[in-house]
Amino acid sequence: MSAPLLEVEDLAYRPPGLSRPIVEGVGFTIGAGERVALVGASGAGKSTLARLLVRLLEPSAGRILWAGRDLSSLRGEALRRVRAELQLVFQDPLAALGPRRRVGALLADPLRALARVPRAERPAAVAGLLRRVGLDPALADRFPHELSGGQRQRVAILRALASRPRLLVLDEPVSALDLSIRARILNLLERVRAEDGTATLLITHDLSVVRAAADRLLVMEAGRIVEEGPVGAVLAAPRAEATRALVAAALGLPAPTAPADRFPTDPLPNDR
Repeated sequence: MSAPLLEVEDLAYRPPGLSRPIVEGVGFTIGAGERVALVGASGAGKSTLARLLVRLLEPSAGRILWAGRDLSSLRGEALRRVRAELQLVFQDPLAALGPRRRVGALLADPLRALARVPRAERPAAVAGLLRRVGLDPALADRFPHELSGGQRQRVAILRALASRPRLLVLDEPVSALDLSIRARILNLLERVRAEDGTATLLITHDLSVVRAAADRLLVMEAGRIVEEGPVGAVLAAPRAEATRALVAAALGLPAPTAPADRFPTDPLPNDR
């Protein structure tokens, strides 16, 4: 059996001035091409953990291993290569993309810095990225605030995909979208996994999204992982109180979204 792509060992994070850690004693692994979901109540530490994984924050204790190498020990070119392979999609695409640069420039940045695409080839590469998710290449000339919410989220995902990452960490990527666009975004992620072998760590509070887009589930409470296992088994017979609370909160909601391979495969409309 091959070694895990990502290994997290006894990870902790306590910002200066706080009496208790936001993340404490967290450990899990993600294999190549695996679909993992991370759920938990607001304030459980999920977004902080995501930022630790991509080294936007430095842990107070523990280790993060990427393909067997300790992330904290990497510098320079070695760290740049890992940043190309391990990408984060933020919850708020408008804030993440920034308001003053056009979509084409935003997508060209990772093509230049991480994928090392020559300048002359970048416009065609940007157009190809936009077409991949059903967006008109003419949107490259627009600013993020001129796009719809669904378009902005696809651009944010595209920026992360530009370097062809091996693992995509997604922080609530569909929480602000309506149901039809949410299904198409999840279908896009499944298509990327099928075509490129990209693993995903999907952070969400929506159990219907978990059922559709993950095979294994991590449940977080007060900075710790309190339950882990196959999605169906965990949700059918939750052991941790935090998991039972999430399942109870989901009762009475619409039926779970269809599995990802049954989502609509028609091109994503540009007006959504």
